[in-house]
Amino acid sequence: MSAGLPKSGHVDIPGERGFTFLEMMTVITIIGIGAALAVPSYTQWNARYQLRQAVTEINTQLALARLAAMNRNMAVTVTVSAVGGKVTVTTTDVSGAQVLPTQAMMVHVTNVAGGPVQFNSLGLRSGGGAGNQTLTVTNTQGLTYSIKITPGGKATWCASPTCP
Repeated sequence: MSAGLPKSGHVDIPGERGFTFLEMMTVITIIGIGAALAVPSYTQWNARYQLRQAVTEINTQLALARLAAMNRNMAVTVTVSAVGGKVTVTTTDVSGAQVLPTQAMMVHVTNVAGGPVQFNSLGLRSGGGAGNQTLTVTNTQGLTYSIKITPGGKATWCASPTCP
């Protein structure tokens, strides 16, 4: 045996130390508390994000349908439905032929109300009364966004049950 080595053969090198069990459990507990506080906020944020995405996509499909009605010089109908949390947007002409590809969005939506929306060959909204037509989209947490379609055919959305 050489001089300076302990009997066990283990040499302590300065600055090389491990963590104690108590230190590790403290860190794990802090991370757990942080995660427990963050999950509900993330869930609410994700639900709002998905609802916003769905409403934005519906708004885009309405604008495309309006353009298609003007390009084809015929009435076009947009039907929005929610089944099993999935929103589907279907665009057809007066003969029932599909004008735009059907859009299906996987979001947690429970209800879509206020449709269908029809555009005439001039791009004006036909049907739905003299004033603005409103589509509302409600998610599983009860949050409702709406889309306002003016008699002139322009669609805008807002993050409330009714658009101003």
